Amino acid sequence: GVKAIRNAAGLGAAPTAAPPMSRRFRLLAAALLACILEASAQPSVDTEVVRTFDQGRVHARLDGALREMEVTQAIALLSKAPARSFRGAVVYLHGCDGVNALSVKTADLLATQGYVVFVPDSFARRIKPISCEPSRYLGGLHREVLVWRHAEADYALKRVKALPSIDPSKVVLMGLSEGAITVATYVGEAVAGRIIEGWTCHAGWPEYRGLRAPPDEPALTLTSQDDPWFQQPELRGDCGEFMTTHSALRRSVVFRAPHPAASWHDLMWNADARRLVFDFIDTVTRNNH
Repeated sequence: GVKAIRNAAGLGAAPTAAPPMSRRFRLLAAALLACILEASAQPSVDTEVVRTFDQGRVHARLDGALREMEVTQAIALLSKAPARSFRGAVVYLHGCDGVNALSVKTADLLATQGYVVFVPDSFARRIKPISCEPSRYLGGLHREVLVWRHAEADYALKRVKALPSIDPSKVVLMGLSEGAITVATYVGEAVAGRIIEGWTCHAGWPEYRGLRAPPDEPALTLTSQDDPWFQQPELRGDCGEFMTTHSALRRSVVFRAPHPAASWHDLMWNADARRLVFDFIDTVTRNNH
């Protein structure tokens, strides 16, 4: 602590007979103390959060070819691209079971539309408690995971916005299931819009409940009436109940019977859902200059 530093440097109480410190020694001690205090005031970045971004994947169309890349490779290539050369960027947050086939498919589809897509990997953490059992449609096994995912989203958005080839006003935050809960409840970096896939915004835990996007921030939420994950009474509903305004830029879509996706959770497999997502991202990125 500061007291220990002071004592080690001879700045604490000293015997009367102690020899006076030289001016140079006093200056060195003061500089050391200032450095310690400044370092302690700086916010530290959790190395586990950094891992989720650095060990994630990036999907983009470069030189006419669709590519899936490691983050370090992608950043090196993106740094050579002309400033703001993409239509926009998407930070995509996977569900509770990690980066799966739909995550990859979604990222590829968005990349073909001209966006660069960053997919952080929450499972890159050295310690990652299980938060769900997909075979039983059972979630909520690690309540604190939402705090973790918020930190991952915040760090990813900051990193993406700092890239010269990305227009920071054209970054969209999108998530599926647990990733969608994260998107719905995230508070921090401003984004061009939010896409919430496979979540109702209803929960028994208060921190999981609601839509915390600013009222003027575009949001598209997608869920199905008979999603098998959300059959308990406290989970039923849709995010539209938390929207104070409704428009093309603030919309909750519920797929109901007889629509074929009326009982789907992974809605980006459906062509109608994909069209809604593409139109939404196109609108919110085109409107930001």
